[in-house]
Amino acid sequence: MTGDVFRGYLLDGFFNLAGAMTGQGILLVGMMTEAVVTPWLSDRDLALQNVRYVLDAAGGLREDFHPAPEGLIATRARQVLGEAVDLLERIADEGLLDAIADGTFGLMRRPADGGKGLDGVARRSDAYYNPATEILEES
Repeated sequence: MTGDVFRGYLLDGFFNLAGAMTGQGILLVGMMTEAVVTPWLSDRDLALQNVRYVLDAAGGLREDFHPAPEGLIATRARQVLGEAVDLLERIADEGLLDAIADGTFGLMRRPADGGKGLDGVARRSDAYYNPATEILEES
């Protein structure tokens, strides 16, 4: 996203089209003002209109859309899948907290023992109970 809301709206439409052509059941709705703090709800409404418009107009394209096995789309998909597997293996080797601290998931780095807001985190009471924690710690 460049900050140009019109360009961003068009880009979001292309993502919606790709989702429609590949039969995605869930689409991540892009906002024209992505990462911009705004009090207006109209950008969210426009984003949903974009999704509806594209799905209504091109939702049936998935029936006839078959990328060539060695074409641009399939080749890029294999590349992205390979990079994703490599990244997950690196994260598994280094650990999730170290990956977050290194800025793996974005430009903002967050050390495991610090970061914005740490002073607002309350220590867990000895009486605290969460069954999910037990299950996760067992594995």
